[in-house]
Amino acid sequence: MKLLRACRFRFLFLCLLLGNLSCGWAMPVVFDGHPQGLSLAETGQLLWLTDDSSTLTLDQVREPANAARFTTVPPTQRHGDSAQTYWFKVVLEQRAKPYADWVLATQTTALKDVRFYGPFDATGQTLAPPVHTGLSQPFSTRPLGSERYLMHLHLPGPGTYTVYVRMFAETTPLVGLSVWDTAEYLQWRQHKRLFDGICYGILLALLVYNLALAGIFRDPTYGYYIGQCAFALLTLASFNGHAAHYLWGEWPWWQERGNVVLPSLWLVFGTLFARSFLNTRQVPWLDRLVLAVGVLSMLTALLGLLGLFGTAQTLNEIIASAGALLAAVAGLVMVQRGSRPARWYLGGQALLFVTVLGVVVGNWGLINAPFLLANGLQIGVAAEMVVFAIALGSRISGMRTSEIELRLHAAHLAEAAATDPLTGLSNRSGLAQGAARVLDDGAEHALMLLDLDRFKPINDVHGHDAGDAVLRSVATRLQAHVRAGDIVARLGGDEFVILLAQPLSKAQLATLAGRLDAAVRQPVEFQGQTLTVGASTGIACSPEDGRTLNELIRCADQAMYQAKQARSGHAFHSD
Repeated sequence: MKLLRACRFRFLFLCLLLGNLSCGWAMPVVFDGHPQGLSLAETGQLLWLTDDSSTLTLDQVREPANAARFTTVPPTQRHGDSAQTYWFKVVLEQRAKPYADWVLATQTTALKDVRFYGPFDATGQTLAPPVHTGLSQPFSTRPLGSERYLMHLHLPGPGTYTVYVRMFAETTPLVGLSVWDTAEYLQWRQHKRLFDGICYGILLALLVYNLALAGIFRDPTYGYYIGQCAFALLTLASFNGHAAHYLWGEWPWWQERGNVVLPSLWLVFGTLFARSFLNTRQVPWLDRLVLAVGVLSMLTALLGLLGLFGTAQTLNEIIASAGALLAAVAGLVMVQRGSRPARWYLGGQALLFVTVLGVVVGNWGLINAPFLLANGLQIGVAAEMVVFAIALGSRISGMRTSEIELRLHAAHLAEAAATDPLTGLSNRSGLAQGAARVLDDGAEHALMLLDLDRFKPINDVHGHDAGDAVLRSVATRLQAHVRAGDIVARLGGDEFVILLAQPLSKAQLATLAGRLDAAVRQPVEFQGQTLTVGASTGIACSPEDGRTLNELIRCADQAMYQAKQARSGHAFHSD
């Protein structure tokens, strides 16, 4: 019985010993080549320990006490919201090849400080100087000009080698390493750059196109779209490391802040665009919520500028997800109110919401989707901006249609205001508008003022309907005897005016007055009765009788009274 208990004790002790050993030891990485690299966390071949004080040195980490603290990294791991320092230990085994050219790379560019030490051979001797890089360092510190942080490993021959990596992260919850064949990594990076370049090109094209449209239409919605598109482009470039590579690589202060400030400004302009495009002011409670998202995004940008990166990043993720959902709700509300462009907006917002949610969930380690994590955001942004551009076009088309309808309506109202409703001729206002065009040239013109004779008895005996019928007939006959450019107007009552656009001699004017008088005297049939009127015409000529419409009407009126008194049918003012 004692022997059995002793055996059990030894077995338990051995299990505990093996368990403790497994915490600080993992199978070495034997790299056979992977076109997309080998994620060490997924293979269980990556060890780490958390340096809560951020004070451990390489020598301290390699001491037996700390070496035993290394544990296997879970396949998906999310660190806390506060700034955190991690040490990683990677054991590499080089077997058949006499020489190996590998790359050990991080999975993200959002790391403040990254340090690679090694590789150390079996005797503990280092084979290369350390690499110190990260957002807090100039871009020139990154080996191979890579957007990701890496160590270029030259393993001289068969054997086991150890690399230590220290990472300090403030904003990203995803920390890990992957190992690549150098040639495959460089080829993958070229493919990644090509894919990123396509997305950037789409956004740049949309940016330039809408800049031109903004200059044409002067619509603030285009300005908000341009701001959203520009900061989306800069955000993607910052996340991918291209902004540090090509824009501000020698400005580490902004490299760190750009990763959280640029997304915040993207959210600000996205909020302004949604508010303007959807016209959420029509729904006050919805408009207040949209404005609140914009204000929170501005505050998040200020937190990023102040260096509170962890808090700002967390707020960005929350605002991006909640804001996209709110924008979708706003779109639905406006669709219910009959806004057709809002349907396009909903489509674009749905695309971005799905990709943002996927990236956030992947960033939190809830799903394992490396391609979505690396490219999902820019795919969603490019798709959203394309759909938004279509939505803007649809909105502008609708606005232009409404503008045309309003213009036609205004023209109709203006025409109605300038038209005599009984005869369809120009009224005093219409005559004044037409005269301004005709008389401005300073050439010779003539104005004829006709007053109907024997019209009042028709109204008194047969009624106003009969009088209206006579006036309409006279108007039709007058229009039939003038040219296309001439203006025929009814001043009111039984007075008519003809403004002749082309010059005529006095003989021609007298002949025209006679024809008009004969046309007016033609009988008018009304309800089985024959009605007859005559006309007395006064003629004034420009410029001798006047240069303005009022002067010509006054002179023609005087001539018309002369014609009435003389019963001559017509008279010239200058005679």
